[in-house]
Formats: sequence, C-alpha cells, structure tokens
Amino acid sequence: MLKKYTLLVAFAVYISAALNITTYTYKTVGDLKIELDVYTPSTAAPINGYPVVLALHPGGLLAGSKDGALTDQEFNEAVNRGWVVVPIDHRLLPGVFFDDIYEDVQDAYQWVHTELPKITPVNLDAIILFGRSAGGGLAVLGGYKFSPRPKAIIGFYSFCTNWTDPYAYKPETPVNPLIVAAANFYSKPVVTEFNPTKFPDPKDDLWNAAVDSGKIGWMVTTHDPNFPSDQIIAKLREYSATEHVDENYPPTYLAHGLADTVVPYSQSVQFANVLLRNNIPYILDLVPNVNHAFDNDTALFQQYVLPAFDFAQKYIESETTTKTPDVKFLEI
Repeated sequence: MLKKYTLLVAFAVYISAALNITTYTYKTVGDLKIELDVYTPSTAAPINGYPVVLALHPGGLLAGSKDGALTDQEFNEAVNRGWVVVPIDHRLLPGVFFDDIYEDVQDAYQWVHTELPKITPVNLDAIILFGRSAGGGLAVLGGYKFSPRPKAIIGFYSFCTNWTDPYAYKPETPVNPLIVAAANFYSKPVVTEFNPTKFPDPKDDLWNAAVDSGKIGWMVTTHDPNFPSDQIIAKLREYSATEHVDENYPPTYLAHGLADTVVPYSQSVQFANVLLRNNIPYILDLVPNVNHAFDNDTALFQQYVLPAFDFAQKYIESETTTKTPDVKFLEI
C-alpha cells in the first residue's frame, strides 16, 4: 500500500530554465541530515516577495520523501503562479515518534522564516501549507501549532485529522506482538523510505497490521504494549487538528475521495465540521467514486485539484481574511 504514496519525481519536468533549484540541510540530528529543496522561479519577484508553499509528503509517516510531496501537475501549477516551492523531508516512523516528526516540520517552517529570505525574496505573510495524506494531516495541525500562522492550508485526503478516531486508535484492542517486534526492529531514525535488500517493503506489513488493529495512534506515541491507554489518548488529542481550531485558524481547502479505502473521508468531514463551527473560511470537496491519491489522475486535475490553488491564491493576495466560508460540504 505504501508504494502508492511515494511518487518518483520527473526531474525532466522539474529541472528547467524556469527554475532555480537548491537542496539545503535544515537540521541535523546526530549524524542524520534532514533536507529540503527550494524551487525558485526565475521570473522577477513581486514587490512583497514570492509566496511560499511548504509541501509535506505522503507516506503514512512511515515512508515517502520530499521528492513525492507534490504531483508533477501540482508542482507545475505552483511554480507557474510564481510561488517558491519548498518540499521537505522529515524523520519517519517507527524509528521516531510523532513528537519527533512534528518537531522536524516546525523546524522547517522556522527555517523558511529565518533562512529562506537570505536566499530569495519571499513574502512571509503569504505562506501556504500543502500536504497530501499524511502530509495533509501535518499541514492542518500546523494551522494551529505554527507561529506565525500560515496564510492558507491545502490538505488532500488528509490522514488523521482526528487521532482519537477508531480508524487510528482502538483502546480496547490489544497490541499485536508482531507490531511491537516490527516497530522496534525498524528503530533507526531515517528520512527516506526503507529499501531492504532481501524483502520487499516490510513497512507495508507494519502499516497494514497497525491499521487493521486500530493501532496507528499507539505506534506514533509509544512502542510499549502496556502503556496506559488514557495517556495515549491524551497525547493523541495533542496531535489532532480537530481539537485545536480557533478563530485565528487559516482558511483551509480540503478534498477527499468518497471511495477512499486508505484514509476514510470521514477524517476530512470531521475536520470540516470543526472549521464550520469556528466560522473559518474553508472548502471541503468530496470527490465521488475515487480512491486515495486521486490527484495523480490528470483527468481530475481541473475539477478537483486546481480549485485548491485558486482558493489559496485568493487568500495570499488578500490583506484581510473574510469570515464567510466558501462551503462545498457534506456533513455526516
């Protein structure tokens, strides 16, 4: 299943005369260098500087890399609008826990504020968080955790906006000893997808077992099968964007396939309900008859992907955020 998340980057598309591309190490943990890329348009920057897209990759928090943070069409759309695109790597489960992953994302966001202006003129009041699947879950939580707040958020089929949902954590279900063994076996912190020499994609089995038993939330918090459930739930609430929306939350575009068998579309619906209750500008586009990663389908781009970029453009160009939501929404 995790193979679906990791997209091979078409560098023939990315590397062109229209872009300046550089890779930077934005932090080091021990001997592990954690990198991001900066794609800068060669066109002249606006008076206020380029808008910035901080792109968070899919992969269930276990796999993937910055190279698959956006599809080719999404990448091209961003740079054609004159946006600086910054896809990032972060450490991966199960070698670290969610706290560590989110620390990386926060550090990358801080790097954008402190270091990126030294590289190219950027508008720090026009930062968009963009994420797909697990990256979408990280992005929507960043709408609350990050300071200063981003200007807008795009989350496609966002993973675990609510970590206490039974999809992510079932307290009543015992932890499968095989999950414990696997989680501890792959305990070395890494930032790229695990590539074994003997067995194909062993993390697939770990992921599937965690999903089937409702233990993703356990795995992001602890590897101790006897860790108290109430403490796990308390921690998962910290990770749940549904718990942290306030009146200052950024305008948000959500899209999710109604036939998604990887991340239930109810995850996006639950979050949209919270945005609605807090009067936050948002769109939830529920795409009929499509599964996970629908934005890879070029036939769906114009109808279901491009509107997200138009939504973000509207808010990064606006001096103020209106409180009248664009509602495209199904409540369940």
